[in-house]
Amino acid sequence: MNPSPTPPPSAAAVVVAAGSATRMGSAAVRKPLLELAGRPMLEHACTALDAARLVAEIIVVAHPGDVETIERWCCDRAAFDKVRGVVTGGAERAESVARGVRWCSFGVDVIAVHDAARPLVRPEAVDATIARAAETGAALLAVPVRDTLKQAAEGGTSVTGTLDRSSLWAAQTPQCFAARAFREVLERAAADAFAPTDDAALWERYRGPVAVVEGDPSNIKITTPKDMELAAAWLEARAAKEETPG
Repeated sequence: MNPSPTPPPSAAAVVVAAGSATRMGSAAVRKPLLELAGRPMLEHACTALDAARLVAEIIVVAHPGDVETIERWCCDRAAFDKVRGVVTGGAERAESVARGVRWCSFGVDVIAVHDAARPLVRPEAVDATIARAAETGAALLAVPVRDTLKQAAEGGTSVTGTLDRSSLWAAQTPQCFAARAFREVLERAAADAFAPTDDAALWERYRGPVAVVEGDPSNIKITTPKDMELAAAWLEARAAKEETPG
């Protein structure tokens, strides 16, 4: 008899949406809820994760003031069909991620951490990163650095050297990890009070290398109003391409 095929890995996606919009110039609406092309950024991100075939469930980690709004969206917006929990975030990113992971089902193989501020991620990129993490233990989306990078003295008033960009990558999300091992990593980081702003840094410190899956330059992190304009242009270009026959 032929052996049964190995089932594809399943993943829980933790969407970090607890940030503010201080650099966006908005005090009334936090960044994940800001509208991009008529829909909140969080909805765009969840649309991609919902379409990713390896994502079994989504946990949204939100600002306390946004939980009720997002829970309403879960009832009537298709992008949130896979959401099984909306939880409040912590004071720092690492704490927010840990809170989201506590809600993830123990039956999943991979935990994928994604920023709501990256609303243009592609479903196929999500699946590719999850599949790579299932093979290697950890993987992240990233793009090769194309600009020449200069190293400056403290204060940035003079350049002291040029970095070799051939080995440099600009990290994106999702960043994906073997579920059981990632839970252990989060526990160790909490015990050590280690709280980096990048999730892969946790794995690098306690487990080792993280595989790279080449991403798309359009998967930008929205931080400023100019980023919103760029994201809207990317969405418009995508829509035009999808409408073009052939």
